[in-house]
Amino acid sequence: MALKRLSLYPEISRPFFLMASYFVAGWGGLKLPFLGTHITLVWLPTGIAVAALVRWGRSLWPAIYLGALGVNLCIGSTWLLAAAIAVGNTAGPLVAADLLKRFGFHSTFDRRKDVALLVIAAAIGMSLPAFGGVTSLYLNELVAIDGVSFAILSWWLGDTVGVLLAAPFLLTLTRDNLRHLSRARVELLCWMLLATTIAWFALVHDYGNNGQSLPLAFLTLPLLTWSGLRFGNTGAALAGLGFSLFAAWGTAMGQGGFILSDMRISLFLLWAYMATTVLTGLLITALQAERLKIEKELRLSTECLKDAQQIANIGSWRLDLVTNELSWSDEVFRLFEIDPRQFSANYEAFLNAVHPDDREAVYRAYNESLAQRTPYEITHRLLMRDGRIKWVCERCRTDYDASGKPLYSQGTVQDVTEQKQAEYQLRIAATVFESQEGMVVTDAFHKILKVNKAFTEMTGYSAKEVLGRHPRFLRSNRHGLDFYTSMRKTIHRMGMWKGEVWNRRKNGEVYPDYLTITAVKDPNGRVTHFVCTHLDITLHKAAAEEIERLAFYDPLTRLPNRRLLQNQLKTALAISHRHGRKGALLFIDLDHFKNLNDSLGHAMGDLLLQQVAERLMACVREGDTVARLGGDEFVVMIQNLSETPFEAAKQAEIIGHKIQASLNKPFQLGLHAYICTSSIGVTLFNGQHDRDVDELLKQADIAMYQAKTSGRNALRFFNPRMQDAINARFSLEDDLRKALDYRQFQLHYQLQVDNEGQVVGAEALLRWHHLERGMISPAEFIPLAEETGLILPIGRWVIEMACAQLQLWQNSPLTRGLELSINVSARQFFQADFVEEVRSAIRKHAINPRLLKLELTESLLIKNIEETVATMTALGKMGIHFSLDDFGTGYSSLQYLKQLPLNQLKIDQSFVRDIATNNDDQAIVRTIIAMASSLKLSVIAEGVETEEQRDFLLRSGCSHFQGYLFGQPLPITQFEAGLAGLKQIISG
Repeated sequence: MALKRLSLYPEISRPFFLMASYFVAGWGGLKLPFLGTHITLVWLPTGIAVAALVRWGRSLWPAIYLGALGVNLCIGSTWLLAAAIAVGNTAGPLVAADLLKRFGFHSTFDRRKDVALLVIAAAIGMSLPAFGGVTSLYLNELVAIDGVSFAILSWWLGDTVGVLLAAPFLLTLTRDNLRHLSRARVELLCWMLLATTIAWFALVHDYGNNGQSLPLAFLTLPLLTWSGLRFGNTGAALAGLGFSLFAAWGTAMGQGGFILSDMRISLFLLWAYMATTVLTGLLITALQAERLKIEKELRLSTECLKDAQQIANIGSWRLDLVTNELSWSDEVFRLFEIDPRQFSANYEAFLNAVHPDDREAVYRAYNESLAQRTPYEITHRLLMRDGRIKWVCERCRTDYDASGKPLYSQGTVQDVTEQKQAEYQLRIAATVFESQEGMVVTDAFHKILKVNKAFTEMTGYSAKEVLGRHPRFLRSNRHGLDFYTSMRKTIHRMGMWKGEVWNRRKNGEVYPDYLTITAVKDPNGRVTHFVCTHLDITLHKAAAEEIERLAFYDPLTRLPNRRLLQNQLKTALAISHRHGRKGALLFIDLDHFKNLNDSLGHAMGDLLLQQVAERLMACVREGDTVARLGGDEFVVMIQNLSETPFEAAKQAEIIGHKIQASLNKPFQLGLHAYICTSSIGVTLFNGQHDRDVDELLKQADIAMYQAKTSGRNALRFFNPRMQDAINARFSLEDDLRKALDYRQFQLHYQLQVDNEGQVVGAEALLRWHHLERGMISPAEFIPLAEETGLILPIGRWVIEMACAQLQLWQNSPLTRGLELSINVSARQFFQADFVEEVRSAIRKHAINPRLLKLELTESLLIKNIEETVATMTALGKMGIHFSLDDFGTGYSSLQYLKQLPLNQLKIDQSFVRDIATNNDDQAIVRTIIAMASSLKLSVIAEGVETEEQRDFLLRSGCSHFQGYLFGQPLPITQFEAGLAGLKQIISG
C-alpha cells in the first residue's frame, strides 16, 4: 500500500504545483500591465503551462484552467470574463504542446529543429488566447474597437515570448543538468555576478537619452554565449530568461535603452530583444550539441572502420600518383608483415612484397585499370620473409582531374589465404554430403572417388563395390548411345547436365532417377572433378500420375472429366477438319436422379453413376470418349462418322438409342432394383466451322434440355431454332430486369360483381408494356420472373401500387368500399419478411386492410401447410382476406381447406367456359359451390362471358362473378370511367 500511495503522489502533487506556479507567475506578470489591467509585457504562465504539458501530459489542463481563472479573478474580472479568458489560456498551451509532440520535439534542445518547432508551436498556439482574450475584453467594453488589433498583437507577442522564455528553462531543468551546474558552481556564481552587473547598466539604468543607450544591450551577447557553451541548454535558457526579465523590468519602470518616444516601437524592440536573446542561447547550445554529436559519430566511425578491418582481415591503402607516396592502414602492414619504419612508402616497395610469379600480373592489371579508367580486382600471392605464401584479394579505383590525369588511387587488401586453402575441399564437399540425395564424386576421368550413404541405399551397392568404377554400371539400357553422347557434350559446353534417366539397382530393378552432373574446375578452367546428384523419383512419378488422374479424371467413375474432354474435343475437331469426317457429342442426363438420392441416399446414387459409366463404355467404340461432367451429366464423344450430315446423324442416333436401351434396363443397387431413363441431346461437328468446345457442349446441353421438356427418356438433335429460343429468353430476361426501373409495368383492373349486379371490387392484373414489343402476355413473362427471382421486386411493386390505389379509392365516394384483389406468387409468399412487407405497405398508405384481398393458388398452399397457415393467420389478424385462385385445377383437399383461414373460393375459368353445355363442368361447379357453402366460404367465378353462364351460376348458388360479360381488364383511368358510367346506369 505504501508503494501504491508513493506511485500516486506525482499524480496528486503535479496539478496543485502547476496551478500554484501558474497563479503566482500570472499574478506577478499582471503587476506590470501596459494595456489595461489584463495585458502585460510578458506572460510567463504560458511557458510554464507548455512545459508542464510536454513533460507530464495533457491531462493537467484543468490545473492550467484553474490557475488562469484565479489570476483573472484576482484582478477584478467578472466570473464570466475570467472563465472566457481562462479557456483561451488553456487552449493555447494545449495546441502548442500537441504540435510539439506531433512533430517529434526533443526537450533537450540538441537540434536546431527543436528551437524552430518551439517558435512555430508557440506562435500558432498563442494565437488562441490572444484572439479569445481580446474578444472577451471587447465584449466587456474593456478594450475599444480601435485598440483591438494592437491589443491582439500585444497579447499574442507577450504570450509567445512567455513560452520562449519559460518553457526552455523548465524543460531543460533536469537532474543531469543541475549536477553539471553544481560542478561548475564557482564559475556559475562569477557569471551571475557579472551578468547581473552588466544587465543592470545595459538594460535597467536610466540614462535619460531616449533610446540612445539601446546598443548597450549587445553587451549581454558575450555573456549569453559564455552561458550556452559552458553551462549547456539550461544555462542558455536561464541567461535568456534573466536578461529578458531585466529588460522587461527596466521598460516597465520607464528606464533603459528600450524607452523611446513611441511606446509601441519600444515594446516591439523589447519583445524582439527577449525572443532573440533566448533563441540565440538555445541555438548556440543546439549547434554545439550537433557538432559534438558529429565529432562523436566520426570518432566512432573511425574506430569501427579500424575494428572492421581487423575482424575482416581487410586493410586500406592510398597511392598519390603525383608524389608517388603510398600510405597503408595498420591492417595492411600486419597482412604484409612489414615494419612501417622499414617501408619505403612507394609503389615499387609494394611490388617487392608481391610473389615474383604474380608481379607482372599485378603490374599489368593496375596499368590497364589506369588506361581504361576502370576499377580492378585481382587475387595474388605475397611472399613472406620466411618463405610462406599468403593469398590476398586486392581491389582498387583511381580518381582523375578534369583533364583526365590520374591523381590518386585507393583500394583495399584482404587476406584470403584460408579461403584459398579450403577452396578445393569446398568444391568437392560443400553440397555433396549436406544433402539427403544420393551423391557421387568422380575425378576428371569419371572414376568414382566417393559416394554417400543415400546413394548406397538407393542403388543397393556398397561404397566399396563402386569406388574406382565408372558410373556406367548403373545404366538400364533404356537409353541409346546418342543420349549419353548428348549428355557429355552438354557438360563440356555448359559445365553441367540435369534430367531424367532410367537406372538399374543392384537387384536388377529399373527406376527413374533425376540426375544432376556438375563439373568442378580449377582457377585455370580445367575440370578436376564431377559431382553427381541422384534423386529417386519413383514416388514423384507416381504422385504426378495420381495428380494427373485427379486433374483429368472423375474420381467416382474413373471417366475423363470436363477438362480432359475439352482437350480431347479440341484434338477431335482438328482431326475431323483434316479428314473431313464428322463427329458427334451426346449430352446425357439421367431423369429424376435427385429422387434417387433423396429416397435411397447418396451412396446408392454413386453406385448408379458407376454402373451407368460401365454401360456407356460398353455402348461405344474404341477411340470414342465417355466423360462425366459432374452430377448425373455424361458426355459421349463419337469420332469418324460419315462425311454426309444425314448419314452422320443417323449413325449418332443409332448409338444414342443403343445407349438409351442399355440404360433403360434395371440397375441392381444393393437390394434395390432401380429403373433409370435418360434424356439425350446430340450435336454434330466437322471441325470446319469456327466453333469452340464450349459452344459445342452448350449446343448439346440445349438439345438435352429439349429432350427433357418433351417428356424425358427422349433423344433430340440440336438445331439453330433452339439457340434462337434461348437467346430470345435471355433477351426477355434482360428486358424484364429493366422493366421496373423504366416503369414499364402497369396494373389493369377487372370488375367483380355480386349476384345482384352490384360492383363489389376488382382484381388488379399485372401488364407489361414493352417500349419496342408492345404488350407482353403475362403467360410469357410471369414464369420467367418466377424462375429468375424477379417476381420478388415485381411482387413488392404490385403490393405498393395496390395499397396506393386503395388509398385513392377510400377518398372517393365512387370507389369507397371496393375490394381489390392481387395475386401473390409462392416465392413471394414464403419470404421470411412477407408479412412485414404487407404490414408496412398498409401502414404507409393508411388503408383499410379488409379491402385488400390476396389470391393464392392451391399448389402454393399445400407446399408447406404449417408455414402457410402461420403466414395466413398473421395476415388475417390485420384484416386481410384470402381467395383460393384456380380452385379445382390443382390438388384440392378438404383436409387443407379445413386448416386454411380462407374467405373465398375462385372457380377456374376452365370450368366456366363450357358450363352451359358440358355436364361434367356443371357437376364440378355445383360440387365446388356446395363445398364452399359447407365451409362457409363465398364463391366467385372467373371467365364469365355470356348470360347463359351467369344464369347457371346464379341458379347453382354462386354469389360473385368476374369476366368479360361485366368488363375486361382496363387501365385505371378507363376502369374508373366505366365504373362511373355503370353506377349511373344502376342508379338511373
